[in-house]
Amino acid sequence: MELPWWLFWPHQSYWSEYSLKGIQINVSSPKKDAFPGSPVRIPPYFWDSGLRNWFGKLIGRKPAQSPFPMHPGYAEVRDLIGNGTVADLERLSVQARGFVAELFGDIEDLFETSSIGEVRSLSSPESGPTLVQLRLSSDLERWKEAQHAVGNILPPKGAGLSQASDKVLRFFGAAGWPEALKTNNALFGCGLTDLLVGAADAPTMFSNYVTDMAFYWEHGYNHIFPSLESLLQRGLADPHALAAPGGRERRDAVGVGKQYIQAKIALEKQHKTQLTNRSARLSRRTAQIIFLSESSLLGLAAEATARGFDPGVVMSDLVFSSPGTDVVDVGSDLVNSEAVNSFLNVADITDTGIVSEDVLRRVYDAYAAAGARMLTQRWHEPVARMCSLLYTWHIQNDRHMFFRRAILGWPKARKKPALPQCEADFDEVFDKQYRTTNVRRPLDPEYACNGEDLCDHVRHVLGHSQQEPLLGELWSVLVMAPLEYVRRGQIDEGREHELVEGSRLRMAELYSRGLVLEMVWLMAHANHHAWQVNYLFEAAMFGSILDGGTLAGKLDRQEES
Repeated sequence: MELPWWLFWPHQSYWSEYSLKGIQINVSSPKKDAFPGSPVRIPPYFWDSGLRNWFGKLIGRKPAQSPFPMHPGYAEVRDLIGNGTVADLERLSVQARGFVAELFGDIEDLFETSSIGEVRSLSSPESGPTLVQLRLSSDLERWKEAQHAVGNILPPKGAGLSQASDKVLRFFGAAGWPEALKTNNALFGCGLTDLLVGAADAPTMFSNYVTDMAFYWEHGYNHIFPSLESLLQRGLADPHALAAPGGRERRDAVGVGKQYIQAKIALEKQHKTQLTNRSARLSRRTAQIIFLSESSLLGLAAEATARGFDPGVVMSDLVFSSPGTDVVDVGSDLVNSEAVNSFLNVADITDTGIVSEDVLRRVYDAYAAAGARMLTQRWHEPVARMCSLLYTWHIQNDRHMFFRRAILGWPKARKKPALPQCEADFDEVFDKQYRTTNVRRPLDPEYACNGEDLCDHVRHVLGHSQQEPLLGELWSVLVMAPLEYVRRGQIDEGREHELVEGSRLRMAELYSRGLVLEMVWLMAHANHHAWQVNYLFEAAMFGSILDGGTLAGKLDRQEES
């Protein structure tokens, strides 16, 4: 019997012009009790089982039951995503494109029928999305004016085009990679996501990074790097990666996601001058469908479900990536041309059209609870790893200036940890109209830390890795040093740069040494701290209110010249 051709495909040959030695690392299985709680089986970093699966089919072996658990809860997203196949993702993406088209089609009618201050309401949860006019509450507006008067103005969002340093590139072995893949924005975003999730093998992992560059159409990378489209198509056609477990599903879903990105970009470009201080009003169900595609990472979802991960959890985690990103952009998205911000879309705000301090905190706490189980209990699952990285990506991407946002908003942030730390599902913290419910539960004591800057759970992990002081340095540069900086209250651009580059270098070196699981856990817990312990995300949210308005009537991406 003739074996399939792909079994003999030389793995490196398809990308032979790029060195992949730096990502062919050895990742050890975790030691017993290395992490708080009781993580279920964590799959190998390189999980290539194509040959084993092929022989299993050859001898008629039935597919094994999924080795990954189905988690309780997540009812609404589980109903929405079904089995999480590419067809399911495409169905939801088509719906999302329809909702967004309906939203932008509402603009002309809004300008014709609504006065400048009028807010239109949804008659029922099933009503389509509409645009509403927003404004800051009088208290927040006075605070913003007072801060601007003394020079506390948030600069415009960066372009995210700075190249990673030579030292960082050496750790990843990436010096010869395509230019678009070597920006800090990409390398510490989709690049590190793929490097932390793992793959069938190193060439497939590199190919996954290439295909995930579709995410950066949202940042205008296709205008900066003319060869990116052909590189993307090459990744989508990679025969070795297509034959890997979940590889075809991943690439098919990338194409689905790119269609959503391009359709939304075209609508935003057409209507960008009409969107300042406007936001979409959505039902809870519609919001989750849109946020799934807003993640721009449907490929990651399709691969995860094809490998047997819980589809409801996969969708829930991708939905969370919207508030996980939007939290630092609340004020900026008020003034630029972004109508889909998961904080500003909530009915607590769109019912009145007023963005107040109390309401923002209420929405913030709802999202903090919605992400808690993912960051503390399921941190090792593929999409959870991506969401864990959002905290460090905000720091490192040369766009969000996270530390500047945090120091500007620190006076408004809470200074004591949440007691208790809480969790709940998206469909519990919001009702069908997408209004907060104040439903939350205490986080399982096994996963809730004691709330100190260097908490008991971090001490536990570092104590099991005493031979790796670099892990402690990472926690310091992600949590301890930033807190020291914002608490001091004096803006220091040089110090911000030191913290940013220091985190990049330590993460790159830890990766090169194969300490992937330890790094992922620390990143996830730093993210959890930022939501519910030290409230750095809340500080950054309020800091974004001090946006100087440079992008009013514009898009926060590179456009065609």
